[in-house]
Amino acid sequence: MFEQEYKDTFAKVTASEETYRRVMSMAKEKKKHHSTGFVSKLSIAAVMVSLLVVSVGASEVVRSWFQSYFYKESDSGLSQAQVEFIEENVQDINQRQTCNGYTMEVKSVLTDGRNAYIAISITAPEGIYLDRTVKEGYNPAAPNIWTEGPLVETDAGYSATWQMAEDGDGKPNTHNMVILLSGDESSFINGKTCHIHFTNLKAEYTNDAFGAKMKEKYGCEPKLGILTDEEAEKMWPVETLVEGNWDFEVTFTNTDVPVKELIDHPVNYVLEYETPEGKVTKTTKVLSIRLSAIGAVCTYEAGKNAPDGIGGDIFMKDGTSISLAGNTVGSSWEGGSCGMFDIPIALEDVAYILFPDGTKILSE
Repeated sequence: MFEQEYKDTFAKVTASEETYRRVMSMAKEKKKHHSTGFVSKLSIAAVMVSLLVVSVGASEVVRSWFQSYFYKESDSGLSQAQVEFIEENVQDINQRQTCNGYTMEVKSVLTDGRNAYIAISITAPEGIYLDRTVKEGYNPAAPNIWTEGPLVETDAGYSATWQMAEDGDGKPNTHNMVILLSGDESSFINGKTCHIHFTNLKAEYTNDAFGAKMKEKYGCEPKLGILTDEEAEKMWPVETLVEGNWDFEVTFTNTDVPVKELIDHPVNYVLEYETPEGKVTKTTKVLSIRLSAIGAVCTYEAGKNAPDGIGGDIFMKDGTSISLAGNTVGSSWEGGSCGMFDIPIALEDVAYILFPDGTKILSE
């Protein structure tokens, strides 16, 4: 029943197999994230970041890394306004701890009070590969680093995921992680503190050789719902890198970012989609759409026929677009939904929002 509910949910979104497995594991074991909302849309792509780091101060290096990270996440690069937002709003943390030869450092955060990106670096002892996989028959990409226990603790609910990112230093024993958090309107505001915990670092790999056998067996790419539990464990084996604890306390101090309301009167919203039983139509009135550079919050009239969140696309003045619901983490509740963007946008770059039924809301 549990897995079927997740399959039904994910059938309507685009997400990688890695994301499916990660969310299933987090939800089942309650070890990888804490959430009081519903993770409505996830699409985690592999992050390949190449950085040109010059000899500058530590603060400038942190900002340059975040800027380069988001640049590589974007299909069309960053506008000058996006660059300025990132540079002006990154909060340097620079907390470092070493346990049993592994050093974790919380480098910086970027937040709007509701959503937050947290950049973390991992350094292993020499001879340990974090930036690639050298096991014969395995996918050569960097392993996904996991941890036991709650990753982040706050006094408010949130949805979370994380993804690995190259740090650009050319060293095989180092890698970066970006945690993405989406909470309520006061989860990460100025003065709020969150605790970040790492307990026993684990690495998850992809066994390509075994995957080829599973593809031949099932006639399709191996994925959850097709593989047995035993086959899934062989397909994506997890091993403990090191046991230990790394604990950090982060207090947010740079969260006062602009927020823009896009509508001044209720707007009709119609969502239609096909199911095995036939076409389904959901309708409501959207009461508010508030955009920050990092995410969107929508409120609407709740009701029996209301959707479980507001979808659509945000179009920029250059013709590019992103999902209004976010592609990373988000949540929904009765009469409201929120989503976090893969990369920060610039509010001055927004042209309009387009709902699924063709309704266009201009940004003035």
